[in-house]
Amino acid sequence: MRLRFLSFLFLLLAPLSAFAQASDWFGDKYSMFIHYGLYSLFGGVFDGEPVREGYSEQILTFGVHFSDWYEAAARDFVAGSFDADSIVALAKKAGMRSIVLTAKHHDGFCLFKTATTKYNSFDGTPAHRDLVAEMAEACHRAGLGFGVYFSLIDWHYPYAVPFTSHNADPVTSAHHEYNKAQVTELLSNYGTIDEIWFDMGSLTEHQSAELYALVHSLQPQCMVSGRLGNDYADFAVMPDNALPDYAMDMPWQTAASIFPETWGYRSWQDHSTSAETKAAEKLRDLIHVVTGGGKYLLNIGPMGSGAVVPYEREVLERMGAFLDPLKEAVYGTRPARFVPNATLSSDGKSLYLFVEKGTSSVSLPRLSSSPLSARTVKGGLEVPFEVATCGSIALTSIPDEGLYTVVCLRFPSPVTEDFTARILKDSVLDARNAEPLYTHSSADYYASFRAVSGYRWVTKPREKATLHYTEAEAGHTVSLNGARLTLPTSNPSFYRPDLSKVTAKGTWEKGTARGLFGDFAPEKVQFGKTDCAWTDEVRDTLDVHRGMMHRLTLTADEAMNLPVRFDFSDGLFVALNGTPVDAALQREGDGTLTLLLPLRKGDNLVEVKTYNLTAGAETFFRMMPLSEIATYEMTLDFDPVPREMQTLLVEIKRPHALPFAAPAHLSGISLTF
Repeated sequence: MRLRFLSFLFLLLAPLSAFAQASDWFGDKYSMFIHYGLYSLFGGVFDGEPVREGYSEQILTFGVHFSDWYEAAARDFVAGSFDADSIVALAKKAGMRSIVLTAKHHDGFCLFKTATTKYNSFDGTPAHRDLVAEMAEACHRAGLGFGVYFSLIDWHYPYAVPFTSHNADPVTSAHHEYNKAQVTELLSNYGTIDEIWFDMGSLTEHQSAELYALVHSLQPQCMVSGRLGNDYADFAVMPDNALPDYAMDMPWQTAASIFPETWGYRSWQDHSTSAETKAAEKLRDLIHVVTGGGKYLLNIGPMGSGAVVPYEREVLERMGAFLDPLKEAVYGTRPARFVPNATLSSDGKSLYLFVEKGTSSVSLPRLSSSPLSARTVKGGLEVPFEVATCGSIALTSIPDEGLYTVVCLRFPSPVTEDFTARILKDSVLDARNAEPLYTHSSADYYASFRAVSGYRWVTKPREKATLHYTEAEAGHTVSLNGARLTLPTSNPSFYRPDLSKVTAKGTWEKGTARGLFGDFAPEKVQFGKTDCAWTDEVRDTLDVHRGMMHRLTLTADEAMNLPVRFDFSDGLFVALNGTPVDAALQREGDGTLTLLLPLRKGDNLVEVKTYNLTAGAETFFRMMPLSEIATYEMTLDFDPVPREMQTLLVEIKRPHALPFAAPAHLSGISLTF
């Protein structure tokens, strides 16, 4: 197969090139989330006492408990101070480019007029108002994007049982049809909807696929959040208030609340932290997200009357005042992966450095070209810089312009890292020397994890290479330097490792692992010994949405690729020597995952996390070394690299196809030259 080289500019734009519909949504960078509903009337208080457990928007389950008591609050829902135009004006002043409103939260109360239930702000309250319509119209008038939050669970709908404490309940067939009817109304009656923010529930793959198709049949441009589940998503959503420390190979978003304890209004929230300090905290998070390539969705929780909490208003206004002179460095930018805390203009010719207060000098690596100038964005002050003989760039005497000083370096052409220093001298390119590419995969909120979506290498210009893969990858379609390639299954050979050179030190150890499936933190686990040898089946009794960590040390007499097959139920996450290798989730039946574990000579720590996704009483896994595995190879021809290019970038990953955020399962892929 003939393949094109990957240019530097392609590398910069690749994470979004396959998501053309995301361009306006992605360029907005910063949006307002609004949690408002019946729960706002309670303000986190029931029967005169603060409800300290859970988020205040979930006070029905954490405090009130009885539906008749909770739903009686609809008689007092007036929303007299809910002013869509005023909220839009605040969002604009804060620097936000769009608004996402809770059209329906878990309690099932709708902020829109719907034919599906009278339990809504128009038909079921003295307010007699369609607040979704008001907000949509206000956003459209002001030129802001508009999106809706939609809970996939519903504590009011009688056929949406069972209700449990973890909010990731299955969705019954009747409830799924009810959700589809409401989604159809939301995407048919309110003009352009830029984003639909599905949340919670644990849908079947068919249900996720059907809702995803429904959204795009009604509004093709509407972006679908990752919490729809089963990786049917136009953008990944991180866990609540989470900031990823890895680059994402698809559009993504962090949703954040002013205080992590709640999203809905809490009348007794501690506001002793000054608004100035809180604004600085949220600005740091926003800049972390934007320079990391994501979009920041910051929440407000209006009071029961609909009025914005004064403290939250002040925080947003302070953030907006800081961002206003820095627009060019934030909106419509791309992440500069090669420099920390930096963005790139859409044409790649301007590099924006976010230099935190107290830092007067910055060193940059050798770049593809030297800057023409360096000036602060806010004050337009010239910043001295010097290009060393090795190509590195030193900026000095950076002035102090507040929480961050943003320095703009302008270049004659699109700029990126000079990759010559990263050229691999290895004759074999495989997972152990690759730059992993990641997505945030999500079967549901709790069953979400960092997924390896592919690999990238930097090598010398080549004309030919041999692609090697195993039976685990054979027949799969991959994206190889942007071209789709189905890996042939003909003419196998066989790899037969010497299993006598691998031994286990002791037996499996295990301990309870709290948190989401992707919370892979063995250092926080109390491990205990088991009687299970390394090839034994290991069984655990787990509550639903709970995990168990396991670890074992394998000693290899020499460095080798060890083929193993994991049989497992529900969820399996595998790491080797502290580095994630692969993960998989299985909703029905048992799963298998075949991997090549790149063992180094000596001791190797294998860590496995199992997870209960489907509410069965037991989970299990078994790791079996394979004495033989079929392998395949094919020749790749690269187009000639232009003379001025000194490097060849090779990228192998999942093709752009549904489900978008799923792991690639390509651990057996390698290249030789």
